[in-house]
Amino acid sequence: MIDRREMLMLMAAMGSQIQWGDVANAANRATTAAEKTIRYSPSLASLNTHQLPAWFDDAKFGIFIHWGLYSVPAFAPLGANADPGAADAMRLSPYAEWYENTQKFPDSETAIYHRKQYGDAPYSAFRAPFEKAAAGFSAQDWASVFHDSGARYVTLVTKHHDGYLLWPSKHRNPKRDYWHSKTDIVGRIASAVREVGMRFGTYYSGGLDWTFNDARLDNGRAMMMSMPHDETYERYCQSHYLELIEKYRPDYLWNDIGYPSTESMLKVVTHFYNSNPDALINDRWISARDLLTRSPEEQLALFKQFAVYLRDHRPPPPPHYDVITPEYATSLKPMEKKWEATRGIGLSFGFNARETEEHLMSAKGIVHLLIDCVAKGGNLLLNVGPRGDGTLCPMQVARLRDVGAWLQVNGEAIYGTKPWRIAEMETANGRKLRFTMRGEHIYAMVLDEKKEPLNLDGIEGFANKTGQLISKLGAFAQVYKYSAKA
Repeated sequence: MIDRREMLMLMAAMGSQIQWGDVANAANRATTAAEKTIRYSPSLASLNTHQLPAWFDDAKFGIFIHWGLYSVPAFAPLGANADPGAADAMRLSPYAEWYENTQKFPDSETAIYHRKQYGDAPYSAFRAPFEKAAAGFSAQDWASVFHDSGARYVTLVTKHHDGYLLWPSKHRNPKRDYWHSKTDIVGRIASAVREVGMRFGTYYSGGLDWTFNDARLDNGRAMMMSMPHDETYERYCQSHYLELIEKYRPDYLWNDIGYPSTESMLKVVTHFYNSNPDALINDRWISARDLLTRSPEEQLALFKQFAVYLRDHRPPPPPHYDVITPEYATSLKPMEKKWEATRGIGLSFGFNARETEEHLMSAKGIVHLLIDCVAKGGNLLLNVGPRGDGTLCPMQVARLRDVGAWLQVNGEAIYGTKPWRIAEMETANGRKLRFTMRGEHIYAMVLDEKKEPLNLDGIEGFANKTGQLISKLGAFAQVYKYSAKA
């Protein structure tokens, strides 16, 4: 049966006006669902039978949050990511959340900025202003904006590569004292997004932690070679994951870069799946120990294999995962499993105060990206980078609200849909189209502003059919609804 703690969580999730009888009924339903849960064991054979939960495929649109000490300086070079194979690729990283590493290049824009603004102050000096902001930020305000954007789930960075934890963990950093937030940021955001009906997931950097290995990372290869994987770090990561699962009950574990060992990963994921029937994980769990204990010749062969995946802006896959996560992909295509494209509204995930309107995607661009993802079988995880003071950037908020307005009218062509037999096409008169389907309806979404009428007679089954125009928000994308019946 459901325990008292779970009963109280259900009450909190349902609101203060709920009646005890309703809570009991919900508890019984939860217990029944739990009893039907498949039990997994920590083996690939068992975990690879796991099915993607329907909620994730139906949701289509999620919000990523990168907020940390790096949000205080809020600085990064402007421009696209350099070739990760370049000798000094990371010197030019446009990711503000990489501030601590980029600063280690003495001639980088970030290092020059830091010396000018902060002198010889260490990165840890950003802890005090960040903690002040964390104590006073409004998770409810954030959740309201995310909900109004039309997104259905939120994934929060709980630990980025700098190692700073966004919750007061029982498992303290053995390398750096007090390297965690006194405010339970994870708990506050988890509660706030659930209160508005959204799912909650946690990001955790398992592959990098600059408190365990502070070597400067020059490029992609150096990044992979720097992954800590000793037993101390393995226990540290595993303890954090088990704590996050038990304390915050996320539906999605979004690991980054890699993970200390396959054995530990299997234990974490088994516990996760067995404790949550709606659980899923991403694809960034490659074993650091397996890679870095091989011979140089074997490592070289693996890096050549990795390059095949990196060309599609996706990580090399681990032995088990649920979702592929291409990052800032320049073109999207159907993949062998469910996938989720991720990127920032601008050039960075963490807030970069240098970015202006011209560096950010327009609301129209975001809508088109979402449509392209969904038509090809993917989701979109769009990042929001809160500012160092705990407020959201108005330029980002305006775009989210506009996207939400479009989805409020046209959401039936997005949520809960499946790819149609044709994902994209351009008609003879130049209309750029994407397609989805749900039940007995096919949706044609027009990604141009041409005035010519939409004529799909050339597509098998569409001769003499007239689509119902759902919305005239042509500044973003028009949506036509057709019957799938012959």
